Amino acid sequence: MEQFDYVAQSRGGAAISGFLEAADGTDAMATLRAMGLQNIELSEARRPRVCRPLGSDDFIFFNEQLSSLAGTGICLDVGLRQLGKDIRSPRLRLVLDALAADVERGQPLDEAIENRAPQLPALYARVVRAGVKSGQLPATLLNLSHHLRLVSETRRLVSEALTYPAIVLILALGVLCAALLIVVPQFVGAFEDFGIRLPPVTAAMVGLARVLPEVLLVLGLIIVGSAIGCLLLGLTSSGRALRERFTFFVPFAGAMIRNSLRARFLRSMAFAVNSGIPLPEAIRLSAGATASPALSRDADCVAARVEQGGAVFEACRGRRVIPAMFGYVVDVGSRGLDLPNSLVQLSKGYESGAVHCQRLLRSWLAPVAVIGVGIVIGLMVLALFMPLAALLQSVS
Repeated sequence: MEQFDYVAQSRGGAAISGFLEAADGTDAMATLRAMGLQNIELSEARRPRVCRPLGSDDFIFFNEQLSSLAGTGICLDVGLRQLGKDIRSPRLRLVLDALAADVERGQPLDEAIENRAPQLPALYARVVRAGVKSGQLPATLLNLSHHLRLVSETRRLVSEALTYPAIVLILALGVLCAALLIVVPQFVGAFEDFGIRLPPVTAAMVGLARVLPEVLLVLGLIIVGSAIGCLLLGLTSSGRALRERFTFFVPFAGAMIRNSLRARFLRSMAFAVNSGIPLPEAIRLSAGATASPALSRDADCVAARVEQGGAVFEACRGRRVIPAMFGYVVDVGSRGLDLPNSLVQLSKGYESGAVHCQRLLRSWLAPVAVIGVGIVIGLMVLALFMPLAALLQSVS
């Protein structure tokens, strides 16, 4: 199907403009004439071209502004147009103009966002769709922003904590490579002339010096291959699920992400239950609002068990992300407890757990990195000076 913009007049002479999908221009003209329009001007619909994806900061800002627009009741197309005029980022302005153009043509917001898949996260349209269906789009988007800011803050803390150790490590590796390639061969020749047996540490360093170019090449290929593999995994749903599963095993960071996802899921469940959505559908919608493959898989299993008449608590036991406590709260809530409020309070507990893991990550990352750098430097110094001590003893 092709897309067309048209300007025409009604039988009463009023000017009318709009958007139309048709097989071709002839079919579009026939459709408009069948509507009783005349003086028709038809043109192929043009959309702003956007190629590069949004950065994390731009996307968080866009998501928060979209949440505000959805909560104020302003027409989205007008709000998006105005927002595009008030920001400085050219890339974000193009995305906003493209979304406004699609909404003006009558496309639902989630479909318009899905059309911007190269510029927005792959599962963002699912989050918006879940918010629209539950009637809680502003709260759903704001919930996502809290999670994104927590993840962004964690990345910033990791980068700041690793900056100093990384600089020291690079300098240490540079000195080590220079020593292996220049100093060690001269020392080895001198030690062999004196008939000194090399200590195991020094012998290992000599062996490393002989294969150093190959080692550096392999390390470079591993680093580049890992980066490319991580990017390629994000292109498919199975790849994103595998990448998420791997992040869950990262110390501190994995627990933080898991707790943050649980908090988002529970808050979305509180919104959905408060809106009167049936429990199985609420579970699936809330999982979709997190854009987590693992959580969505857990939710499908739990919802299927509930639809078959099973207890929620039993369905939640043994799940990777959905906690068993959620099932217990839902079972108790079915007996007259204020379920939405209980889910919100439970989500606050997991939010606190995510923040605690973030603090632990900040406390441990820098010391561990510095200790690792110290070990590398210490081994290098030890390997170089142990034979010198033996040489001095033999001379004396």
